[in-house]
Amino acid sequence: MRGVVVLGGYGRLGRLCVHELAGRTRAPLCVAGRSLQRAESLALSFGERARGMYVNAHDPRTLARALEGAGAVVSCCGGDQLVALQTALELRVPFVGLSPASLEPRSRARLAELAWRAQVPVVLWAGALPGLPGVLAEALVRKLPAIRRLRIASTGGYFETETARSEKRLPTPPGDVSRRAALRRLVPELWRFAEPVGACPVMPSWSPDLDGFAESHCVETLDYLEPPRGAIGRSLRLLVAGQPKPGFALAASACCDPDPAAPASAEIALFAHNVLIPAAALASAITGAILEGTVPAGLSTPREALHPALLLGELEKRGVRISGASR
Repeated sequence: MRGVVVLGGYGRLGRLCVHELAGRTRAPLCVAGRSLQRAESLALSFGERARGMYVNAHDPRTLARALEGAGAVVSCCGGDQLVALQTALELRVPFVGLSPASLEPRSRARLAELAWRAQVPVVLWAGALPGLPGVLAEALVRKLPAIRRLRIASTGGYFETETARSEKRLPTPPGDVSRRAALRRLVPELWRFAEPVGACPVMPSWSPDLDGFAESHCVETLDYLEPPRGAIGRSLRLLVAGQPKPGFALAASACCDPDPAAPASAEIALFAHNVLIPAAALASAITGAILEGTVPAGLSTPREALHPALLLGELEKRGVRISGASR
């Protein structure tokens, strides 16, 4: 079996991904990063199964040396993934990216074309945020025949990430926004997450893995909510919830027109003690499926790469608490 290269494999998230891949697959593992000492130190704990290697994710030469003949590359190194992604496509190596990279529509279309021509899977946003909001949305769409309103709330924020901060802008959803709707987007609401998180203020935001979801699934209204940002947002969270609660929570609810033959609403909620746990579990599940040849070639997101029920089942195996209800 061809090996898996984990870029940034000795970091907090990368280390978890390496452990997940070691337990899930039989593939040889390459812990790659700019510190050869740290990479080799982690690789030694897996014996002959893994090796450490110096790789600069912005240097095509070191990337090409590491990716040549690999079965997949998992990017946990954060920041710009473009060089690593281009190198992987040139070598026809499947790519799984966890960094919350933002792509313009034209860039995304070009990337989809290149992935299809190379006939390799490229799965972006395979971490917790973005990544899991789309998985929960897809799971609810498959439960209900026609969703009128879909709402997803998270205790973690895409706009707290390095990628989002570097963009220095808040993308707005397509379409006209009325004055009342625009004002509503500035007013936080209280969302009750799974315990021990409990009540937390959230306000409308944006997650790239949900782009185009409402249109393609005939959902009338799609809201994605995150905690308020900045110093004011942190102060509001402390005012409402007191001390910050440990863990990561995500919840989704959907409602549709009453139908005697189908439930009128459905909910899914999950909780993990650390946001890195579901991120590593999601990425390793997708990478394992790629090695098995069950992920189609081309550009996709986690919700498109694998069935959402399968992904949620994998999260439960890793200790993520998931609950759901239908009415």
